[in-house]
Amino acid sequence: MNTRPFISSPRWLPLRLLLGGVIAACVLLLVHGTMPEAWPEVAPPGLWVRCASSLAVLAAALTLALTLGLTLGLLARRMHRLAGPVVAILGLALSCLPVVVVAWGFVGWWTGSAGWPVETLLPAQLPEGAMQWHTALARALWEFLAPVLVLAVPLTGEMIHAVVTDASLTTDLDFSLRARGVPADSRLWRHHLRQLLPVMRVRVQWLCLVAPVYLIVVEDVLRFMGWGGWMAENIRSGGVEGLALGIASGGAMMALLCLAISAIPGGLTGKSGYVAALSWQPWFLWAFGVMTLPVMSGLSWIALWLAVLIAGAAAWLRAWNDIAARLPVEASRVLGASERSVWRQHVAPVQMRMLAAWICAVAAQALFWMVLACALRPALLHGLGDALAGWCRPQVVDSMEDAARTLADPSAILEAGGSTALAALCLLQISRILQPRPL
Repeated sequence: MNTRPFISSPRWLPLRLLLGGVIAACVLLLVHGTMPEAWPEVAPPGLWVRCASSLAVLAAALTLALTLGLTLGLLARRMHRLAGPVVAILGLALSCLPVVVVAWGFVGWWTGSAGWPVETLLPAQLPEGAMQWHTALARALWEFLAPVLVLAVPLTGEMIHAVVTDASLTTDLDFSLRARGVPADSRLWRHHLRQLLPVMRVRVQWLCLVAPVYLIVVEDVLRFMGWGGWMAENIRSGGVEGLALGIASGGAMMALLCLAISAIPGGLTGKSGYVAALSWQPWFLWAFGVMTLPVMSGLSWIALWLAVLIAGAAAWLRAWNDIAARLPVEASRVLGASERSVWRQHVAPVQMRMLAAWICAVAAQALFWMVLACALRPALLHGLGDALAGWCRPQVVDSMEDAARTLADPSAILEAGGSTALAALCLLQISRILQPRPL
C-alpha cells in the first residue's frame, strides 16, 4: 500500500535489516531502562523453533503470492486492454482488506458456512499411541497451510496490482517480437516475464518488510505457535523486553528472506540515497513496539503516523524529483520571469496536487494500519475519536463473546472490513488521480 515502487532496493539490504532490527531493539530497551542482558530471561523455550516456523510460513506465503500474482497479472495482459486496469483495482481492493478481517472471515466461514468442526481448523493433540505417521504428517501440513493461505490473500492482491501497474516500467517489445513472428505465449511468458522479474524482486523485498506484521495478526487468530503469536502476546501485555527480542529476531527473519529473494535473476540500477535507505526498514513493526511504551500512552498513534510517513518518503521524493526535472523552470527564467512568478505558475500547482495526493494516500494507509493496531491491542481504541473508534470497533475481537459471535456469523466483521477496504481504495484512487505525472 505504497506509492510508485522504488527504482531499486538499497545495497546490502539484508545487512541493513539485521543491523536495523538490533539497533531498534536496543533503543527500545534503553528508553525503557532495561539492558539487553535480560533477553535470556524473557525468551520463551523454543523461540528459535517458533522463528523457523514463522519463517517457513512467510516464505511459502510470499512464494504463493508471487506465483499467483504473476499468473493472474499476465493473463489479464493477454485479455482485453480494459482487463488490466480492472484486475489491478480488484487486486488493490483485496490488499486493502484488513488482515484481521481476512483471518476471522476464514475462521468463521470454515466453522460456519462450510460446516467443518473446529477440530479440523485447530487439530487437537492426540495421544502418542493413537498418532500414526500419516495423521501426524497431515496435521503438521495443515498447521502450516492454514496461516499460509490466509497470509497469501492480501499479499496476492499486492502482487496482482504490482504486476499490472509495473508493466509500464518495462520496455514494450510486443510490436518488434510480433514482426519477427514470435508466438503470443512466448512474447508474454518469456520476454515480458524476463523484464518483469527484476521489478517484481523489488516488490517482493518490500513485502518482506510488512508481511511479518500481517503474520502477527494471522498467527494470533489461528493460534499458530510461531514468532507472530508470541509477538501478539507481548504487544497486548506491553512486555518491552519481549518486544525488543521479537524486533531483533524479526529483523533477522526479514534479512534471510531478502537474501533469498536476491536469487531472482536480473537487477535494477538507480540512486537509492539516504531517504530510500531510511525508508527500507520495517517501520510498522517498530511502531507497534513503540506504541506499547508507557511514555507513549497518550501519544501512541504518533508512532504509527511517523511509520506511514517515513515508509513512503522515498517514493514521494522520487516522484517529485522526476516531475521537477521536467518543469519548464529554466525556460521561464531565460524569458525573464521572476522567481516568484516561476514558483506561482509552474512549481506551486504541482506541489499542491502532490500535497493533496499525499494526504489521501497517507490517510488510506493510516486507516488500514489503524485497524491492525487496534486488533492487536484493543486498548488503543480509547485513544481514537468516537467516529474512528466506532469504525474500528466491529473489526476488533478482544473477548470470548466477540469471538463466539464472529464464529457464528462473520458477516458483521466482513461488512466492517469491506467498508474499510472501500474507503482506503477510494482514497488511493483519488491520490492516483491527483498525483501529477512527468510528461
